[in-house]
Amino acid sequence: MINSADILKAGILIIDDEEPNVILLERTLHNAGYTSITSTMNPQKVCELYRINRYDLILLDIRMPGMDGFQVMEGLKKIDTDFFPPVLVITAEPGHKERALQAGAKDFVSKPFELVEVLTRVHNMLEAQLLRKEIEEHKEDNPALSNVIQRNIRKIINVRRKAASEQSLQDRIANAMTAYSGSMMFFYVHIVWFLVWFILNTGHLGVVPFDPYPYGFLTMVVSLEAIFLATFVLISQNLLAREAERLTDLGLQTGLLTEHELTRVLQMLHDIQQKIGISNDNDSNLADADLVMETRPEDVLAEIERLERRALKRTR
Repeated sequence: MINSADILKAGILIIDDEEPNVILLERTLHNAGYTSITSTMNPQKVCELYRINRYDLILLDIRMPGMDGFQVMEGLKKIDTDFFPPVLVITAEPGHKERALQAGAKDFVSKPFELVEVLTRVHNMLEAQLLRKEIEEHKEDNPALSNVIQRNIRKIINVRRKAASEQSLQDRIANAMTAYSGSMMFFYVHIVWFLVWFILNTGHLGVVPFDPYPYGFLTMVVSLEAIFLATFVLISQNLLAREAERLTDLGLQTGLLTEHELTRVLQMLHDIQQKIGISNDNDSNLADADLVMETRPEDVLAEIERLERRALKRTR
């Protein structure tokens, strides 16, 4: 389901050659709670900006020097022939409205525009756009999985993609080298390389051996290769360790929050139970105090460490 938070986080691009209009629209949208707003006064940059960011809504002025709004829409059509981004046209000429709708615009606002009308049309268009995207994303979902699981899977994938996009060039090179060195193709290349090297240095093919037995030069090359590959592997492991640490911290925070919320729920249930006079099962091994007591992680870690030290002393 689309909620207000999703709409306020949607990507919006403002295109107008007049700076006062751009400033007015930006402030209006910011004051309304929208957080992802981009603007440009150069219509030549629109297609490249959309190609990179894939905005959910474009506010487009029609009359601009060098390249008008109709030409901008034609350029947007060439980026994605199957899907045209929702465009809200802003124009002062009534004759442009019908042509803009025929060119692909979804709605229009007349200049001078009223801010309430702009916000209403922006909200409605974003709601329709996000709903369409949600339907498109979920149309091939596994019916055996709930929507919550599907949403969580997408969140995990987005977190991984974001982490990968934030890696530096050196980290990406190290990951690529590690992935290649751990593939069967790397193994086959070395088998062929060694066989050709050995055969050429036998002297049977009319080639003067450049590295005769015991293949000292080959040994040096392979040793250097092993050093570099080991370095790449260690760099990749450090990256994975940092990512694992982030996920561990996230899991710890989630676990602490869950434990706190469950304790509150159990306390509430205990009070309800006492109020209506329900008695506990006498065979239960859990006392009420055990259930409603909030568990502090530092106490648990200290107790684990104490018991491990005691067990270690007994084995000596």
